[in-house]
Parts: sequence; structure tokens; C-alpha cells
Amino acid sequence: MADFRKWLYAFAGVTLLAGLSAPASAQSTLMQCQGSANNPLIRAEEYTALAGDVFINCNGGTPTTAGTSIPKATITIFVTNTAITSKLTQTTDNPAWNEAIMIIDEAGTTTSPNGLLNCGSTDAPFQTTPADLTCNVTSANGDGTGDYTGVPGRPNVFQARQVNGSFGQAIQFIGVPIDPPGPNVVGTGTNGCAAGTTCVPTRTMRVTNLRVNAVALNVYNLGNSFSLTTINTTVSFNGTNFGGNQIVNVQNGTVRIGLLVTQASAADNADTLTDPATFLQCNATPGFTTNSLRLSEGFPTAFKVRNFAQIIANGIAPGAPGQFYDWNGTTASITDPNINQNVPSALYNTETGINFDPALSVPSPNPPEGTSSNGVAPTGEAFNGATGIATVGEPSQGTRFAIRVSGVPLGSNPSVPLTVHLETGNPLDDIDTGVIVLVCGTDSHGYGGTTSSCTNSTSTPGTSPIAIDANGNGIVVYEVAFADPNALEFADVVFYVNPDLNLNANPPVGGTPQVGVTGSANASFAPYYSTATAGVGAAQKLTSSFPIPRFVDNPLPVPPVSLYTYSKCACDMLFPWVVGNTAINTSIVVSNTSLDPCAGSSPVCSAGFTALPQSGKVTFWFFGTADFNFNPATFGSATGAGTVIGPQTSVSVPPGSYMAFVISPSTAVAGGQTAGNGLKPIAGPFAGYVIAQSEFQYCHGIASLSGVGLTPQTYLGLVLDKARPVQTVIVNNGLTTPTVGSNTLQLQRTNQTYADELEH
Repeated sequence: MADFRKWLYAFAGVTLLAGLSAPASAQSTLMQCQGSANNPLIRAEEYTALAGDVFINCNGGTPTTAGTSIPKATITIFVTNTAITSKLTQTTDNPAWNEAIMIIDEAGTTTSPNGLLNCGSTDAPFQTTPADLTCNVTSANGDGTGDYTGVPGRPNVFQARQVNGSFGQAIQFIGVPIDPPGPNVVGTGTNGCAAGTTCVPTRTMRVTNLRVNAVALNVYNLGNSFSLTTINTTVSFNGTNFGGNQIVNVQNGTVRIGLLVTQASAADNADTLTDPATFLQCNATPGFTTNSLRLSEGFPTAFKVRNFAQIIANGIAPGAPGQFYDWNGTTASITDPNINQNVPSALYNTETGINFDPALSVPSPNPPEGTSSNGVAPTGEAFNGATGIATVGEPSQGTRFAIRVSGVPLGSNPSVPLTVHLETGNPLDDIDTGVIVLVCGTDSHGYGGTTSSCTNSTSTPGTSPIAIDANGNGIVVYEVAFADPNALEFADVVFYVNPDLNLNANPPVGGTPQVGVTGSANASFAPYYSTATAGVGAAQKLTSSFPIPRFVDNPLPVPPVSLYTYSKCACDMLFPWVVGNTAINTSIVVSNTSLDPCAGSSPVCSAGFTALPQSGKVTFWFFGTADFNFNPATFGSATGAGTVIGPQTSVSVPPGSYMAFVISPSTAVAGGQTAGNGLKPIAGPFAGYVIAQSEFQYCHGIASLSGVGLTPQTYLGLVLDKARPVQTVIVNNGLTTPTVGSNTLQLQRTNQTYADELEH
């Protein structure tokens, strides 16, 4: 990134030059120029943001005598508070060529229907004597007219070059022939000016395809805060017709946050493809997760297609002048070849700037409907020459989003939709205005890849699996295929799961999906790069370095949105009074009642039972004291470090069977602790309570205390309630709807689940 301290000195130099310039009143015989600019909203997260076009209007001066060479000038564009990142199109020459171009006399307007011809093309060659890589233009009529018509020998498009040593802040249009338009004229009706009126001849210049590093202004760190940060550009003219150096200052961009990322409720999304999933390990079902990720525009033009070709391919042409296309509701193609966006006055609202590539087609009509232009298609030649000008204005891809998932439970097999609708207004109204499409096979930055690389899931058609690593991390990339620049849009990306489920495994699902691991997600624009990446915030040659557009690496929100967690498949019981010493033993029996007359058959058998047979181990935890003790303060002596009691885990208990355990320190107690149940005698006397956790549902237990001189005392184990998050759960016809705001998915019981439990 450029050294901003050095920029201060550079800006001071420009200011000094401005102070030395003669005032307009003293330059009446020379051209006087004023500047203005488009001031679009540009994304704070972008390294290559398209700034607004800069316009220069010059009046006065003495036109060049007909048939003689027009004097040349050098025009410097200096961005005072950041760097220029317009791509380099050719680096063999020194200084290198930049994609920013200057168009003289606004070709392609109804008032000036000139064609386009670039300096350096076959019809407007560079001068070879001297070899200064500029073009000569002779005065056509001696009155400032007819010089920049775009016909052979009269180029009107000039390409910028880097300024070495400017820390990326400056580009120059070197040796541009600029003919003064001349003094005011009184109209005669035959001289191009209405009779009896005074006309002011004007020489116009438009600088376009100017990209800037908005990331360097640090607005992206402000979150949702509003910013009035602007791009400030200075234009300096150095030539004899300008009386030395004239300077104009413009604002040609306002920097705003382009992407907001928040949590949304998948249940509120009309585009969900399946039913809600369940997240209890032993009977997890496929479906969508409770939470989804919402990608919202910070301003209406923050989401853009690559080129207007995608608007035409995926849209419905407007039915009235001045209106924009509507999305056709079905297609989401991003592979359509670019078309030329070569009408300077058209408002395309795409990632492409002004381009006129001989390899691309010209739309019909041109400019296309929906571009809010009163311009006409320019005649002339497509850009060509040795400077790489044919590819000016062309990006690598449309706006992309990188969704980064982390900690995804292995075995849950997550997937995301192949396409997601862009919506506007109230999410419940489902007003679709556009679409984003999944791109697979990208690099780790979200660059490259294709839509054809995505696999249509057989378990959840319309989705594609997320590739995750051994740690449950992965990246999902979407690209805008159609967006409405007049709507504030958002996309709700819903996540789906299709868990591996093997109830005969031990544990019941073979260890997957993982229990207690919360999958989460956040997102950013893509392709994304750290600010520490060398050259990322500077002009680069597209084919050898970075894509356009490219963005800063700032995934939001922080912390990420929690998507889903699998709850352990378990049944917990409390045995509140257990004694094991030389006089009293406690026998505990835990039954696995997950086997019923229907044995999990599908559809449900005539007996009407619906439980699924499950197997699993039983673990016992002991809490209390070493033998009887009437002092409660001694609690914990049996469970602390180095004590006589520790947790015990049995062998797996098959469905329909049971596990018996005699709590006693005596090895003489027959059948209580055997190789058959995997349990051992406790190491010393104990009195207190025991919690038993079974790796299966529908556990039930009984405890019996017996001993010398003691009548056996028997009681049922208490099944413990599950801990639940604070949320409202509406149970209706088997569908569970949690309120928005619950960040972790827990076990949610429906009518059917309650019925299953009542069986046993």
C-alpha cells in the first residue's frame, strides 16, 4: 500500500502549482477550463472501485490555423487521498499503459455523434519521428471544429499512462493534441449557432475507467456507520494553450459500506427447498437449518453483474423508456459473453467500465434499453493497438460473495442452494428483484471457478454440497447474475444438512455427525485479499496478478452466525440415593426400551409404535461422600482428585435389553461387576447420588437398596429434562417454529416426538 505520508508532499506540490496559476481573468486569450464529475457511491471494501467520470469543459483560446498541427498538452489526473488502481494493459513501454481513457468532444451523444477512434490504432498511428508514442492531429477548419470526429487521422480517445514515482496516485495523458474551441460567436443561422444568439464554443473531455483503492480510506472498518468520505481528484493541464498549468478539483466518489451481513431465519424464506432438519444425534433428519445468512446491499448499486450482457440474458426488457429490466424469474447465467459498453453517456451499473473490444459484439439496440441514456451508438473502430487498449474497462467477474463456514459438524453433509433470489422490501413479501448463482472450484480467495463445477445434490435437489476440510471449514462463493440498481436488495442463503445416520453403530451414528460442535458462517465480498498482500491496492496487469473487482478480507458479522449444533443422542437419569459400603448395596438396572413391537418399521406397523431401535453404552457419575456422613460440607470427598470413586462406563446395551450394576466396594458381590457389563466394583464406601447417561433414547431405570437387616427399598430413576435455550417454540401439526434470535439449534420436540416418548 502506498505511503500516505508521501502523498501529503505530493498533494502539497499540486496545491503550490494551483497557487502559481494565473487567474481566469488574466487568461482571456487562452483556454479556461472548469471541472465537474459524477459522484457515485462506491464500495468501501473494494480495492478497484470505479470512481465517477471526470468532465472538463474548456472555453476560449485561439483555434489552431487550418492544416497545421494542433499543439499538444499533458493532462495529469491526481487522486489526492488514495491510489489509482485502474488495471495496466501493457507494461512493456515505460511508463506502463493504464486502462483509464480520455474521450474528447463526447462521442456518442445526440449533439456530437462522432465516432470513436483511439490514438494508436491502425487509423491513428503513433508518431514514429520522434518515437514519443503520441498522435498528431491537424486543425480541420481553423475554428476549433471538426478536429475530433473519430475518422482516420482524427482520434478522439487517448489512453492514460502511469506516472513513475507517484506512489500510484497519478496517471497522465501525454502529448494530447487539444485545439482551443475559440471565442464566443454570434449566431448567423449558418455557422452552427442560431441567428441572434451568442454561442460559447466548448471543448469537452471525459476521463473514464478510473478505478481507485477505497479500502485505503478505512471506511470498511466503520461497520454500519454512515460516512461522508469522498474520492478527491485533481486535474492538471500543462500546455501552451492553457497558459502554463491550470488545475481543477472534483469529488468523484463517495465511499460507503457496500455489504451488510446478518443472521436471518430460514423458516421465513419462501425459497426453502425442504422441511426443517432435526438435530438430535440418534434420529437426525435432513432439511434446512434454523438460521440462514443474509447478504444485504449497503446502497442500491453495491451488487453488480459483470457486464450488461447478463442483464439482457436474465432479464425482461423494460416496457417504457427510462425503466430498467426486470429479472425473468428463471435464469441465472453468468457465462454469457460480454458485450461492448461503448456509449459514454449510458448508465450501465455493471462492473464493466467503458469498453470497445473488437472481440466482443455490440448490443442492439445500442445503447441497450434500461441504461438511462440519451446517447447514440458511436461509429468508428473498436479500440485496437499495441497498448492493450482493446481490453480497457473489462473486469474478471461480477460482484461475488464468499461465505466462509467453520466448525461444521463432520458427517452432517451441508449444502447450499445453486441459486438464491435477491429480494427487496419486507422479507415476508418475497419481492424478487434478482438472483445470485453458486460458483464452485474457486481458489481460496473466491477467484476463478465455474457454475458447471457445482454438483446438484441427489438428497436435496437444487443444492450443491459444501466442500469442508477435516476441521469442518470451507468456502461458498456466489456471483450476481441479475441485480436491480434501483432496489435495495438482499439475499438469504439457507443451509441444508443431510446427516449420516447409522443406528446400529456404536455410538449410534458412528461418531458422525459430531455432537456439540456448532457450525457457523460469515461472509464478505470476493475475491478477497488481506491489506498486507503485496500490490493488492495498486494498479496491476490483470492477466498476471489480481482480479477486478477485488475486495478486502473482512468477514462479517463478528462473531459469525451460528448455524446448527447436533445434540448428543442420550437419555439422562438421576438416582437420588445410592449407598455402597460393607453393609448396604444399591442395585441399579437401566433398560433400553427403544425396541417396540414395530421395531422401527416404516411405514409404521399396525401396532402404532414409532421408536427407532438404538444401542449404546451407559456411563455412571458419582456425587457424594465417602460412606455415611452427616456433615454436608464433606460433599465432594468422593469425587475430587485422588478419590475412591470415578465414572464408570458399561459395554453397549442392545435395543430391548438392559444393564445391571451393583454399587458395592466388595468383590464378593456376585454378578454386580463382571466382564459381561464392563463395570467394576467401586474402590471404597460411597453414599450420595448417581447420574447415568445412556447413548440411546427411551432409557428407564430402577434402583434397589438392600443389606443386612434392611428391608429392600426400591424406586424409579428420574429422567432428567433437557436444557433448552430461552426461546418460544410453537408446536403445531408436528412443525416447530423457533423465534428469530436463537443462535444455537437445540433439540426441538414436535407432537410426534412427544408421542414417541409417551410410548415408553
